[in-house]
Parts: sequence; structure tokens; C-alpha cells
Amino acid sequence: MTGSARIIGALVAAAALAGGCARQPAGLEIQNGTEVSVEKHDGAAVAGRLVEVQPETVILEGTDGQRVRVPRAEIRALRAVTGGGSPSARAETPAPAPPAAPDAPSAPRPDESGGGGPSRAAAAADRTGARADEAADADPPAPPAPAYRVVQIPAGTVLPIALRTAVGSATSRVEDQVRGTLRRAIVIDGVEVVPAGTVVAGTVTQAERSGRVKGRARVAFRFAMLDLPGERPRLPIRTAVIAREAEGTKKEDAAKIGGGAAAGAVIGGIVGGGDGAAKGAAIGGGAGTGVVLATRGREVSLPAGTSVSARLLDPVVVRVPR
Repeated sequence: MTGSARIIGALVAAAALAGGCARQPAGLEIQNGTEVSVEKHDGAAVAGRLVEVQPETVILEGTDGQRVRVPRAEIRALRAVTGGGSPSARAETPAPAPPAAPDAPSAPRPDESGGGGPSRAAAAADRTGARADEAADADPPAPPAPAYRVVQIPAGTVLPIALRTAVGSATSRVEDQVRGTLRRAIVIDGVEVVPAGTVVAGTVTQAERSGRVKGRARVAFRFAMLDLPGERPRLPIRTAVIAREAEGTKKEDAAKIGGGAAAGAVIGGIVGGGDGAAKGAAIGGGAGTGVVLATRGREVSLPAGTSVSARLLDPVVVRVPR
């Protein structure tokens, strides 16, 4: 082929490219009936089955069966759609193509660079933000069940107590400490609220010795604290006063006086006859009275281990382990 023929052939090929899509570029033979994507200069895209390529128009058939005509002047590129739905290499460019140049390696896109690029970093940040949003929208975890339940011991409940400290009218003083332990557990509605052996503490409120002439011995105390076992706190309580009083000694005193008079009468009768008996009785009776006046009455004593009952005056709220 001569040089002139080569020039003419190049001009004919350029004219065919500039004239439209009637003839497909070499190496990209898109047949009618192929699924294609048309990219316009304004950025819009039209997809469908290629029906016909005319000098001024490209005709496509959409999925609804309607045919769409796209002017060649508006087309930037025509691409065949692969099986996966993505367009293949550019099929046609309406504008005249410049002379072919040696292939040069294209610059990698930001998301294809070795370091991942800004696009991958942005995608990772979006995924992280989405997970954070999901975690924020999720329901918060349910709080753990409380380890204790609250139970009230009503006023009027009787506490059965065994004394651990001795209490006595002759040995105790007001405000002396009194301690004891529960002989039985306190149960409310089938729940053991306070176990047996729980320590209770209180104080002496009255301690009076017996008098020589009159006045009986008396001692009184009450409890003011429950010392629950384990790590549970001490609970303040208020109980009724527990009091004990000595028995009277009138009969014993009369027997002492009468016994002294009888003994004096016997002795007086022996010594001085009838008058001596009367005088001896008077003298013996006076001696017996002196003994009574010089002797105190009975005292009150409650040794350790004595069982007493204390009645609650106020309700008590107790935390019971579940």
C-alpha cells in the first residue's frame, strides 16, 4: 500500500468514528440485543437492550418493553453490561478519537492503592459509626436483682431472749449494759427474718435494794438494739420494760416477832412465875422486832441463762438476704 492510500484509510476511519455509532470500534463488537449502558455528557445514564445504532440515534429497549431513542450528540460512552450487572469497557465515543498512543499505566484510584486510600478509610469509619449507633439504640442490660428483700417486723412482736449477763437488785446499777440472745428465730410470713442466736442489747433502767423496814427490791431493764449476724447493720429497737420485784416478807417477819415473844415467855415463866412469863414475852417480842428491823428483805436476782420475753413497741424494718 502506498503512502497516499494509508493516509486516505486513516481519514476514512476518523470520519467513521466522528459520524456516530453505526460502525463499532475495533475490538468492541457490541451486537444488537446486548444489554448496554449509555452514559450521557450530563452524567445521566440509560440502560437497556441495544436495538439499533443509527447515524444520529441509538435505540434501546427498556425492561418495560418501551423503546428509548438517545441522540448520538448527547452520548459520551456506550458500554456493554456484563453478567454481573456492571458495564464493560467503553464501546463507543462519539467524538473523533486522537491517534493511538502507547499504553501507559493508569494511576490507581484512591480506593485501589496499596494503603487502602481515603475511600476505604471512610468506609471503615462508616461501619464503625454504624456499629456504635446500633449499640446506642440497643436496650441497656437489665440491672441485677437485689441481693436483699425488705421485711417489717410488726409492733407487738415478742422476742424470746436468754440473758447472757446477770441482773440483780443488789448487784446492778442504772445504765448497766444487759445482753442476751434470741432463743428462737423471728419468722414473718414464712420468712426467717432474724435467726436464732442473734444478739440483743439494752440497759438497766431501775435497780433498788430491799429496805429494812419497808420497800421491796426491784430491778428493771429493756432492750434497744438487734445485732444481726454477718455484714448486716445493727438495728435500733424499742421494747417494753422488763421488771422484777422481790416477794414480801410479812409472814416471815411476824414469825420472827412471835417466835421471840414465845421464847421470852417461857424463859420468864421459869424464872419468875406468872408475872415473869408476861415480862419474858414482852422482852422476847421486842427482841424479835429488833431482828426484823435489822434485816433487809429479799433481793431480786436474774442470773445468766434466765429466759425473758421482750415486746416490741415499734415496728422494725429488716433487710433479709435472698
